[in-house]
Amino acid sequence: MAHILIEENFQQIEGQDMEALLEALNRLGLDADPTGPRTSLHRRGWVLVLHCLDDQARTITEPANAAAFGLAVRQIFGTPRPVDPVGGTAGRRTLPDRIDVRNRDRDLIVSLPIPAQV
Repeated sequence: MAHILIEENFQQIEGQDMEALLEALNRLGLDADPTGPRTSLHRRGWVLVLHCLDDQARTITEPANAAAFGLAVRQIFGTPRPVDPVGGTAGRRTLPDRIDVRNRDRDLIVSLPIPAQV
């Protein structure tokens, strides 16, 4: 069973993006799966939302892990999608405004910033 669920946002996250997010969390030793939208979409901008089902919130919010995941998110969404072989155009990606980490009851634990580009 996954310890962290990544909330799907069908306007911002495509399949390859989700796979890259899952891999980034896996590299931090965290087991994650995608989940359908669980929080309100009536907020400004877009927010990448993680739901921690157990004590993994401490792991993802440790400064080194939070920074590493934030950099992975910047790398994933900060580069254009590959060129579409049918249409011939690269898809634009948008960085999330932040990463919200929530508990199993959907209460906000912490909001992690997206690190500045280095």
